[in-house]
Amino acid sequence: MSLLASTKLRFSHAASVALHHYADWRIGATSLEKHCYKTSDSVLLTFDDYGSQSEVSEILQVLAEQQVKAMFFLQGDWAALHPELVHSIAAAGHVVGNHTVTHPVLLGLSPEVIKQEISQGLPGLWFRPPQGRYNAAIRELARGLGYAICYWTIDSRDWAGTSVVEMRHTILQELKPGAVILFHLHGAHTRELLPTIIADIRKDGLELTPSTESWQLPPAYL
Repeated sequence: MSLLASTKLRFSHAASVALHHYADWRIGATSLEKHCYKTSDSVLLTFDDYGSQSEVSEILQVLAEQQVKAMFFLQGDWAALHPELVHSIAAAGHVVGNHTVTHPVLLGLSPEVIKQEISQGLPGLWFRPPQGRYNAAIRELARGLGYAICYWTIDSRDWAGTSVVEMRHTILQELKPGAVILFHLHGAHTRELLPTIIADIRKDGLELTPSTESWQLPPAYL
C-alpha cells in the first residue's frame, strides 16, 4: 500500500471520526445486538476498521498470549489491500466481520448504496455499521444479505486518542458480565492498554471470550 493511499484512507476515516459515537446517534440497538448474540457472560473484545502491519501484529500477539478470542470488523477497501493481515487474523481463530467497503455513515444513503456497501464488504455472518449508526431499515437490509448486527456495550473511545488512564477508567466503570468492548486497530493507545485491561477484567472475576465461544443466531440468519 502506498503512502498516499494509506494517508487518504486514514484521512477519510478521520473526517468522519469528528462525528463519532455520540449516544443520541445510537439508533435502536437491541440487547441481543449490543451483546452480539453471545451465549455466555464472557467479555468480548472487538476491533474495528483497519491498521498497519505492526498495529495488527501487536494486537494479535497480545490476544494469542492471553488466549483471548476477539471479533474484527474490517473495512473492505483496507482488507482488499492487505489480504495477508486479514488471513493472519482469521488464522489466529478470531471472527472476521463486515464493516462496509468504504466506512460511510449509512443513514441517509439509498437502499441500493447501502446494499452495495455491505455486499461488497467482507463475507460472513456479522456486520457492524460504521460509527454504530443505523436504524430498523438498515438492520433489515443487512438481514436480507445474511448478516446479524454486532454492536457494543462499552466504547473505549480509543478512536479519539483517549489516554490509557481514561480508557481504563471508562471500561472498568461500565464493565458487566457479557460486555462487548469497542476498540479500533488504529487506536493510538489501544495496544498499550490491551494487556492491562485484560488483566483488570480477569481480576474482576470475569472471563474473556475463549476460543470455544459460540453465538446463537436466530433462525432468520442461518
